[in-house]
Amino acid sequence: MSVVPQETAASQTEFEPASAVRCRWFPISLISLPLIIINSAWIANSEMRSGVTELTISTLFIGVTFMLVALTVLNLAVRSLFGRRVALNQPEMMAIYSILSMSSVVAGVGNMGFFVPFLASAHWYAAPTNGYKSFWYLLPQYLIPHDRAILKPLAEGHSTFFKPEIMAAWMPPLLAWGAFFLVLLWMNFCTASILRKRWAEEEHLPFPVVALPLEITREGSPIFRNRLFWIGVSIPAVLHSMNTIASIMPGFPSWPINSIRDIAANLPVPWNGLSPMWGAVHPAGVGFGFLVNTDVLFSVWFFYLLRKCLNIIGVFTGWRIPSGGLYDDGNSQFPYTGYQSWGAWVAFAVIMLWQNRAYLRRYFSRAFTGKNAEEDAQEPISARAAVIGLVAGFIALSAFIIQLGGSWWLPPLILGIYLLFMITLSRLQAETAVLSPDVGWVYPLGMVTNVVGTANLSAVDSAHVGLMSWFNLDYRAAALPHQLQSMVGQQRSGGSMRPLAPMLMIAAFVAMVSAMICDLQLYYVNGMETGMVNGWRVYMGNHVWQNVDTWIHHPKVAEPACLAGMTVGAVVTGLLTALRSTYAGFPLSPAGFVLSTSWANDIFWADMMIAWAIKTTLLRYGGIKSFRNALPLFLGLILGDFVTGAAWAIVGSVGNLDLFRTFAT
Repeated sequence: MSVVPQETAASQTEFEPASAVRCRWFPISLISLPLIIINSAWIANSEMRSGVTELTISTLFIGVTFMLVALTVLNLAVRSLFGRRVALNQPEMMAIYSILSMSSVVAGVGNMGFFVPFLASAHWYAAPTNGYKSFWYLLPQYLIPHDRAILKPLAEGHSTFFKPEIMAAWMPPLLAWGAFFLVLLWMNFCTASILRKRWAEEEHLPFPVVALPLEITREGSPIFRNRLFWIGVSIPAVLHSMNTIASIMPGFPSWPINSIRDIAANLPVPWNGLSPMWGAVHPAGVGFGFLVNTDVLFSVWFFYLLRKCLNIIGVFTGWRIPSGGLYDDGNSQFPYTGYQSWGAWVAFAVIMLWQNRAYLRRYFSRAFTGKNAEEDAQEPISARAAVIGLVAGFIALSAFIIQLGGSWWLPPLILGIYLLFMITLSRLQAETAVLSPDVGWVYPLGMVTNVVGTANLSAVDSAHVGLMSWFNLDYRAAALPHQLQSMVGQQRSGGSMRPLAPMLMIAAFVAMVSAMICDLQLYYVNGMETGMVNGWRVYMGNHVWQNVDTWIHHPKVAEPACLAGMTVGAVVTGLLTALRSTYAGFPLSPAGFVLSTSWANDIFWADMMIAWAIKTTLLRYGGIKSFRNALPLFLGLILGDFVTGAAWAIVGSVGNLDLFRTFAT
């Protein structure tokens, strides 16, 4: 096997080919473009209409994994029948994987997944019980549709998007926000291109998310001939299929291992401070954990349990009321974990940029002097294009909001925090996999409104913060991590990274148009308020305007606890970084702490603990050879979890069924 742990990082150089393999872009395009449209429609139907496994909630996209496996099987058949020259090689397969991942980013949760409800809710949900009408004048018609006659069939269903008057009403906001989103994706791509060489080639980070796609697409797919691999696949496949059948036929034997349960419910005071403490075993979580460095794994579950101990102390001292519910009241109560997360996530990105300042100086020098053109040729885009693209994109997006009025400093501040969060999330996925980056408390809008205080924001500012909310509500399909992983996957497969820029941006454009059409048609047919669509996505779209209403009509001053919590998070992150840099073998990782301050770790900590125990035991008593021999089993756990979930998602989408969610967050 070629995937190795970070403990043996030196061997990662096998992924750095001396010369890149040329890809045949005509067959890649011929295969990819129809799949982008199919993928967008599949995501819309699976995530917004049926109650089955969602396809874009995991770091390695479930739907993309399913399609990659199907393509690999077909490619093996072509290879067997017509020879290797006719079949696609690994760089070409990884290029298709990257294109489909980009399409899932665009169409998935947090991006286009929230877009239509966000646009419709400001006017449709205006009522005497809220103050939405008071800020309508702040929302231009070319950004937010105003005509309730157009929105009524969207809410009630039994209509179609393909009516001339409906399409004409939606065209201005779709064009305006479409341009905004493409620039945002380009800005993220430029950032990923700047960071890639340092993280992938100089620090040799493991990037565990691309491990399975690389093994599946390897020439001849040798992993498919490994018995341990198929044992790993069969475990979640059998269990999840039993659970799905049981959801249709009650009484059928089942073991819903992916279903989260509060294992600390109904405990006495002060032990009820542990609640909610979600216990679940995700085969994919254990599989991904097996690919992560052992000290990072240890830190992930250690800091989670430390946080729960602080919750107990909070209840004992009266500083905290037991939370209950899905979340942990991270912002509002001791130890103010949500506030800590803002400081930790910002500090983590700033510290990494500071530690890499020598590399960044060389990179920016290359961008401005134009020297080392041969080094630029090995990058996805030239250093000059990356720097100019990042700066120009940032200025353009800021100007887009600033020209609407309001404070000039607010859009750059929000976009700057967003970019720092994306850098941190990308680094966490490069080190820890972050099985499902539902980071919960981590979002720039909450940070700005709490630190600045909504009482210090004008109504115009509050409305414009709302306009920048739709792509900041959920980072499970965030662009920058997947763009960076696409670059690393393409390089480690032996392919050229230079075509990635136009390839991914074309994929983003096609996916955006496809997703907009699929989503709008889905809502016009099924109705936003009929109960026939995913209510959570509708709620999240409206939640933006609920926040704006609160900020304007119930303003608050800056919260002292927010600044204190942020300071603690930043200081702990800095201290852990310093200790890790000073003392070789220091067991606690700042990445583990930063991840533990977000909700993304709350339902996967047990997976990381199991993976840590297994991997530590194997490495201690069997060495690297035992790890390598066991690796196919854990890659199989990932594939079985995801492919089974995708297969049943197809059944649920076609049959419009509520089925067991084989991968739940």
